[in-house]
Amino acid sequence: MNLRAGRWLAVAAGLAFVPGIAAAQESRWQADHAAGWTAYKEGRFAEAEKRLRAAEKEARGFGANDPRLATTLDRLAWVLCAEGKPGEGERLAKSALSIREMALGAEHPDVVKSLNTLACVYDMEGRPEQAEPIYERAVAQTEKAKGKDDPALASLLDNLATDDHILGHNAAAEAAYKRALVIREQAPGGQPIDLAPTLFNLATLYLDQGKYAEAEPLYKRALTIRENVLGADHPDVATSLEALGWLYVKQGKDAEAEPLLRRAMATLDRALGPDHPHVARCCTKLAKCCRAMGRGAEAEKLDTRAKAIQEKHQHPPGRSERGAAAHPAEGSRWAPFAARPLAAGDVAKLVTRGLGSSPHREWAYVSQT
Repeated sequence: MNLRAGRWLAVAAGLAFVPGIAAAQESRWQADHAAGWTAYKEGRFAEAEKRLRAAEKEARGFGANDPRLATTLDRLAWVLCAEGKPGEGERLAKSALSIREMALGAEHPDVVKSLNTLACVYDMEGRPEQAEPIYERAVAQTEKAKGKDDPALASLLDNLATDDHILGHNAAAEAAYKRALVIREQAPGGQPIDLAPTLFNLATLYLDQGKYAEAEPLYKRALTIRENVLGADHPDVATSLEALGWLYVKQGKDAEAEPLLRRAMATLDRALGPDHPHVARCCTKLAKCCRAMGRGAEAEKLDTRAKAIQEKHQHPPGRSERGAAAHPAEGSRWAPFAARPLAAGDVAKLVTRGLGSSPHREWAYVSQT
């Protein structure tokens, strides 16, 4: 009897201890997950990957189809893309989508978030024709669930418009960008920083069409917002500086372009490291500017540095992992880039991409609240 009682007590003690283990596991997952995402939003990608990998390990203990695992995999996909690893990001994004569809159902709002992530990864890999139908599905599901003016649509419309732009559907792209801008401006509780991606994207559309007068005020407005909200040394400020500088290069205003491009390159160098593909991208832009100003020797040094960075990534010329352009100059296509947080709400972050003679475009992450 005593033996049986002892065994029962041991089992009871074990059962009592299980919730404590689960609570501790949940706490560790939440801590690593939150810390990783915060690091990502601050541009600390190595730390972001480290903490989200730890969160992934904890989340796998919840079960192979647990939505918490999908959330971590989704966010880790964004980190990997920001680090120039869209191929690995694609694998994680597909896993997150599969888990959510299985666990939550195809119409669940979190499935829309995964659709957006996977489409963005395809964009980073230079595959807009595969991304576009995924964005269209996400837009349709969001309109059905939340209406045609819901703030969540702005991010998706931005992304869909960008693919329309890439694929040459300029009228559709302009209409979608403008619709996204109206939604953002009218959103309850919206913040100025929420407008930056749409302003930037619409400006880039105008730049590519040679509508420089329309592009310049939009780029300047996006730059001012980012400097005020993010600080002068944030990578996204460098993104806007590079874009505005490239606009001036296209107009032959090289003296105005040079300080902007130099500041952009210095910021990218500090934030992402001297061998990051986007430092090479900016080197290429600055080289073109210097060459136009008659400083051929300096331009040659910048081009040499850009080429050396590309070669370190050991991919075909002009491409980083799985098609992402290391530094989009004339004729090259895509580049993933650093991301940053927006205001709390449906749009949480941005990643930038490059196309042809344009510096890059941006697309938005749909937040996971």
